[in-house]
Amino acid sequence: TTQNNLGNAYNQRIVGERAQNLELAIAAYNLSLEVYTRQGFPEKWATTQNNLGIAYSDRIRGERAQNLELAIAAYNLSLEVRTRQAFPEKWATTQNNLGIAYSDRIVGERAQNLELAIAALNLCLEVYTPEAFPYEWAGTQTNLGNAYSQRIQGERVDNLEKAIAAYHLSLQVYTPTAFPIDCLRTGRNLGNTGKEIEDWETAIKGYNIAIEAVETSRSWAATPQRKQEIMEAAIDVYIGIVQACINNNQLSRALEYVERSKTRNLVELLANRERYPKGNYDQSILTELDRLRQAIHAEQRRLDNEEITRNNNLQPTEKNQPQIRRDTTHLIELQQQLDELIESKITPIDPTFSLTQKVETIPYNEIQSLIAQDTAILEFYLTNDKILAFIVTSPSNSPLSKGGKGGINQELTLWQSSPEDREALFNWTNDYLNIYYQNKGQWIENLPSRLENLANILQINDLLKLIPNTIQQLIIIPHRFLHILPLHALPIEDKRYNNPILQDRFPQGVNYNPSCQLLKQVKQRQRTDFNHLFAIQNPTEDLLFTDLEVTTIQQQFNPRNLLIKQKATKTAFNQQPLNKIHCSHFSCHGYFNVNNPLNSALILANAETETKTKVNNKRDYQEFSLRKGKITDLSKCLTLEDIFQLDLPLSRLVTLSACETGLTDVQSLSDEYIGLPSGFLFSGTVSVVSSLWKVDDLSTSLLMMKFYELLPRNPKKTEVAISLKTSQNWLKTLTLEQFELELVRLEPQINQFLSQLSKGKQLIFKEYIKLIRQRQPYPFKNPFYWSGFITTGD
Repeated sequence: TTQNNLGNAYNQRIVGERAQNLELAIAAYNLSLEVYTRQGFPEKWATTQNNLGIAYSDRIRGERAQNLELAIAAYNLSLEVRTRQAFPEKWATTQNNLGIAYSDRIVGERAQNLELAIAALNLCLEVYTPEAFPYEWAGTQTNLGNAYSQRIQGERVDNLEKAIAAYHLSLQVYTPTAFPIDCLRTGRNLGNTGKEIEDWETAIKGYNIAIEAVETSRSWAATPQRKQEIMEAAIDVYIGIVQACINNNQLSRALEYVERSKTRNLVELLANRERYPKGNYDQSILTELDRLRQAIHAEQRRLDNEEITRNNNLQPTEKNQPQIRRDTTHLIELQQQLDELIESKITPIDPTFSLTQKVETIPYNEIQSLIAQDTAILEFYLTNDKILAFIVTSPSNSPLSKGGKGGINQELTLWQSSPEDREALFNWTNDYLNIYYQNKGQWIENLPSRLENLANILQINDLLKLIPNTIQQLIIIPHRFLHILPLHALPIEDKRYNNPILQDRFPQGVNYNPSCQLLKQVKQRQRTDFNHLFAIQNPTEDLLFTDLEVTTIQQQFNPRNLLIKQKATKTAFNQQPLNKIHCSHFSCHGYFNVNNPLNSALILANAETETKTKVNNKRDYQEFSLRKGKITDLSKCLTLEDIFQLDLPLSRLVTLSACETGLTDVQSLSDEYIGLPSGFLFSGTVSVVSSLWKVDDLSTSLLMMKFYELLPRNPKKTEVAISLKTSQNWLKTLTLEQFELELVRLEPQINQFLSQLSKGKQLIFKEYIKLIRQRQPYPFKNPFYWSGFITTGD
């Protein structure tokens, strides 16, 4: 008995390597069978044979074909004792297991194995009825559906119809809320089977119920990290339903599922932070509501960081296990406190408030309501075999030509690429990123030609034909790695301009957004004032032109709070009145952590040291090398985790005049938008200007000074994008002669900041200007100098 129980324990064991656990289970079952003989203990012998069969079916080591033969043999031995007459329930269990093994069997004729599987499963259903054994009955129906979907004998369409019928029966029990994991598996199979016979309604029904199951599991997940993992494991279901809706001529529904496929962690955080109960409440209640929400969010993010750190290092030891348990307990305690606050203090006045805590998906009519008549949305979506591009306009701006392969649905148009273009896009992006990280000089030199190739792959001129000429502003919603590409700078065909690019086509510029859901949240913010500036200026004291940049920009604001050079420490930053700031400008170094985006940061003063030092504090100590010979301590930087905890209720604009501040996690299949801009959007701002690569110091300063010069004192919704576009075009077309005039115009500021530099740095400055003078006639024509900055938000 002990050996059999030990085998069961090893079979279900989570700790340790799965393959080794199964070997230990098999060994324990075989030891048990030395005592549990058929003659001496027939019932226990049969039970152990069944368990042994399960272990062989799941076995990882050894030949798969041989393992299945051993499993089938064990099941058949078990059935010699487990008869329908003597042990009907156990007989049915083993018949079900045998049916699964025959479905997977490799040895023998595939057609015959599937017939044996179907026979065993149908026998099982003679005992497993929906009344007596609903869960087991549903599981067997799913297994039967799987067998019929693979069946070789008989008519293919008839077999698939039988599979669909079996899946439908199973889903009567496997509902999204009762059994989400089983529901996902069965719903996915139903969707795939409907897809195979081009029964798109069935495919949509199957994928939809699977998605409901995914989202139930996701809502139960404790941390954003786990939520994202759940979404990524089921991303094929979202792709399947999007394509099924397209094939069923339901384009608006397809777009709704595109939005639904994006992980909604940030949207949920935004909505939960900014939704307040209706009615008159004591301010202390609302303050406590905000405190608990932010505390829960901070704890979730911290747990994510711990999990990533543990995965990248050794397994947790006994020493740190209590701390891990305390962390989880604290999150649960915070959630309980929030629930209690809502129940006791808020629900009596606003009974509907608790219902608003769940973020619903955004329907098509709401997507359309986000845009004015002169605005269009271009939303990309990458499937397994093509690139999709949805173009949304207002009803009065329906495209005049169908184009593409997806056709037109009044104000909603779909363009679809070929599989070859999709493959070309992935290859292009891999080359783009590899060269960027390995050979920056070659990357800069080749950037113009690379963008031409990207424009051809995306067939940008064909896409533009689907957008009415009356459109003044374009909102681009990328997907996955498209988030980090300068799509606004793609060359296009337009005789009205010299060397035209995408943003030239739209007088009010190009705006980026992670999703329509996030755009909806940001559009609800009203920011009327734009007077109070907060700025970080050159905290590491190694950016030559940053002082010139901030000195010039700050003159346009009053009042202003500046943290200059060594004064721009983390401690000083935390003491700033950020809740009163209208515009924040960070002119410093930026750092994007590819492996853990939550540890991306803006580098502040005193964060760098010459040698690596050991730091002890309660949270995980993180450090990295941004520059050769320097070690940067993240605890002294402004990390994305820190940014998520800021409160910027009056912020109209945050400008991140630093390197790689607009990058996001391109490895996420679920399109989770995690980067420095997402942190500032969560914290309350309306627009974020950020960079897509390691930018040039002087060209960035020139661009930023022109950007703020053009920016109106009370910028309306579109004017941030307009000012950025105009300043980029200005820098791109700036002649060497105009550059010399610009130096003359800025001479007072230049002399002022040069006087503060050492003679060595003054010499570097002069040499840098000499190099620029060699790039005639347009020193900043290369997109590297002007196209790296984008606007996110509204």
